Amino acid sequence: MHKILICEDEPELLDTLESLIEAKLSASEIYKAANGLDGFILAQKEKFDLIITDHKMPFMTGAAFIIGVRTRENLNKTTPFLMLSGFIDEQLRKNLSIQQVHFMEKPLTPDDFLQVIRTFLL
Repeated sequence: MHKILICEDEPELLDTLESLIEAKLSASEIYKAANGLDGFILAQKEKFDLIITDHKMPFMTGAAFIIGVRTRENLNKTTPFLMLSGFIDEQLRKNLSIQQVHFMEKPLTPDDFLQVIRTFLL
């Protein structure tokens, strides 16, 4: 059973991602957070196999969430991150390159999204 955390502030997209993963990767337990701060708090309590995060979210951006997890002692210091965003620029990629983050631009295609997730979980 894989444990996946999804941090996304758009409720419809959060539910869609959860449904897609559950339908195609049935051996997954999904945790959800509606913003970066809630995701950061969950990442301090649970060990995940993959963390999926949006970038532009209230309370804490995806970049701040990733940096917070990577720079503090916690259960997910080495957990892979997948950042989903329509606002990925070269500066963001450069700032997070040392954090071992994979990026996917929104809008997502379900097949590409699932293929990337499978590479992390295999």
